[in-house]
This record gives sequence, C-alpha cells and structure tokens, in this order.
Amino acid sequence: MAIGARRIYHVNSNCSDLPRAVRCYEALGLKRVTRTVPSRPQPGAAFGLDEVAWDAWMMHGDDGQAGLALDLLEWRVPGPTGTPAPVGTPGFDRLVVTVPDLDRVLAAISAAGGAVVGGPVPDPVDLALRTAMVCDPDGVRAQLVEGNSTTLARVVITCTDLERAFAYYRDVMGLLPEGAAVNGHEPAALHGLTADAAVRRARMRDGGSPFVVELVQWLDAPPGAANAHVRAANELGLFRMAWSTDDCARDEAIVRATGSLPFAPTGSLSVGDDLPRLHVLFWPGPSDECLELIEVTTASGALSA
Repeated sequence: MAIGARRIYHVNSNCSDLPRAVRCYEALGLKRVTRTVPSRPQPGAAFGLDEVAWDAWMMHGDDGQAGLALDLLEWRVPGPTGTPAPVGTPGFDRLVVTVPDLDRVLAAISAAGGAVVGGPVPDPVDLALRTAMVCDPDGVRAQLVEGNSTTLARVVITCTDLERAFAYYRDVMGLLPEGAAVNGHEPAALHGLTADAAVRRARMRDGGSPFVVELVQWLDAPPGAANAHVRAANELGLFRMAWSTDDCARDEAIVRATGSLPFAPTGSLSVGDDLPRLHVLFWPGPSDECLELIEVTTASGALSA
C-alpha cells in the first residue's frame, strides 16, 4: 500500500554559507521564493538531532511552485559538518537542472563561486542534448542539461540494489515507472573520472508534479565512493527529499508497516515565526537516503502543495 502523499515538494541541500550558496544557485537560474528561519532553537528529534536551528531559502525554477523546490539550508544548531558524499556513494547523488543556455550558465557558475566538473558532453540517455556537471561552493554536484526553461527536473539516487529501490519507490512512495530498468553508462568526461562506468538505471515520475526520480546502480564503483550509511541531517550536501501530504500520521503507519523505521514519530516543527507549524516525519529510504513527509494545509501559504 502506497502512502497517500500528494507530490514531491522539495529536495534539501545543506550548505556552509547561505548567501554564497544562494548566489551560486541563482547563477543556474533559480529564484528565492520563501525563507524559513525559526527565531529560536527547537527540539530536533525528527531530524535525529537533539536541538535544531537553521536559515534557509526555498528556491524555484521557471515553473514556480508547480515544480520542485530546492530547500537550500545552512545549519546554525548544530553547525554544518562533513563533506558532500563522493560520486557513487549510496544515497542522493545530484540534482539535475535543465537550463536554456548551457554555455552561459557554465560561465556564470564559475563566476559565482562554483566550479565545472566535466562536460559539456552528449547526455548519456538523450544523445541529442548536451550536459555538464558543476558543483556549488561546498562541492555539491548538479547536472545541467539543455532545455527550454530553468527547471529542477530530477534527482539522481545511487542505489545499493536497484530492484529493491525501484519496488520501494513504486509500492511505498507511489512513483510511476517510466519503463523498465536499463543498462547504460556514466561518462568519465561528465564526472571527472578516468574511465566510463557501467550502470543500471531506472526513472520514475511523481504523479503530482513533473519531477522525476532517477535510480542508478553503479556496476563499476567509481574511485572514492563511500559505503552506505545514513548521513546526519547537518552534513553538507543533499540530505532529504520531501513529499507533501494531508495526513502525516496515516502515512507514518504505512511507512512503518513496510519495515522502515523513522528517526522519531510524527512531530510538530516550526519553520518560521510567520509560517504555520508543520507535522513532519523523517526516515531512511532503501539506499539510506533521507525521505520526509510534510503535512501542509491551505493556510500554509507559500509552503502549500
């Protein structure tokens, strides 16, 4: 039985300097929409932490709130720690952003404190398109693909077991398969590796938004890839992907029935003094990526689904 959540709402990325990170993502064409900054620390059991405080911007592409949001967040309590996961490490690997002028964005990202990792090269799935890999000032990767607009198009998750992850996102999270899993490759020139790597991949779409989740299992583990582990909520890099729902407690029961163990039961969380409190739930997904449920209401303003 799948959760009753409405849609994928945002993907979160932790940064060490919010204004610097914002400038970098604005160079990609994203726009600041909603700031979430609670005025005081609060209990952080939902995150697996004792106490939490942060400053963050919800950033959107040209599709606005109809599309995905990037929750770009700087931890204040506790402070940010660690480094982004190396390529090939199980869990969230990268965001994929479509941009209308790839060459201009590549020049802008370097001027904004980011860096070009590799490319442009033909996209390994759609050879008619060019793609490039960049990283933000903290080393968080984003793949840019030529498109008609600036859009947060998909997230790539590195899987330890593609078939298991595919079944989980289909049967528990309610995503819709875009065909069967296929064999392919990840270009060395895109990732800054010494050789192309064989992979198996599958794409699944969100029924409530245009967003796509791409599951990738590396058949040739790239050098430097770390072992699977649940990352701490305040580690730098991509940490969680959130679904909006109308009943967090109902969906928590479904998540637990699958054998998934949340960090804590559904709890109440402040995201800012001028915003409604939210009911939230966090738990590790099939490849130790953090998944989240957010119960929103019509009074949630910019946070509503």
